[in-house]
Amino acid sequence: MPLELLKKWAESADILLAADSGADRLLEFGITPAQVVGDLDSTKRHAELRQLMKEHHLQLLEDPTQDSTDCDKLLRLAEDEGYDEITLAGVEGDRLDHMIATLHSGARSPLKVRVALRNGIGWIMRDEESITVQTRPGRRVSLLPLTATEGASLKGVAWPLEHSELNPLGKSSISNRSESDEVEARVFEGAALLFVEFPAEEMPVW
Repeated sequence: MPLELLKKWAESADILLAADSGADRLLEFGITPAQVVGDLDSTKRHAELRQLMKEHHLQLLEDPTQDSTDCDKLLRLAEDEGYDEITLAGVEGDRLDHMIATLHSGARSPLKVRVALRNGIGWIMRDEESITVQTRPGRRVSLLPLTATEGASLKGVAWPLEHSELNPLGKSSISNRSESDEVEARVFEGAALLFVEFPAEEMPVW
């Protein structure tokens, strides 16, 4: 995500939590997160983070365990702090394995998880969850299964779904198109990612 767009998301957030080198991105434009968590093997700002911790500007939570990802640790921290929803930003990069793992982490978490992307926003949906998104006609919309998914519905698009079975190894709905000012998605069982396109100038959208 370009720094300017990430900065807009960060400056409009209620609170900022960072996973490992995610803190580096925030510190690049002078924003200090409230808490940083992870095994801290990726950050290049160890000294700066520890100094900020000493000055009580942030809480640094080093967790070296390798049985969970830094994103898992971030989501668990948010849950422990009493938050019920979170927006993940800065998840796009040159590591496809990390991005896929982030979506899996979001699907496992009990939190309501959104993903802020360069050209839109994703909502991770789980069992019996429905989401309505305000948009404009002609925007790209996708409903991608993260697990085998039953009872998937997608309305307000050129190619709607109704009680469909979606599967990562089978059917999905990619590059659909909004046909109204509202898109509605529902998943009865399983987990899926609803993506709706937004231009950078309209973001952040909370």
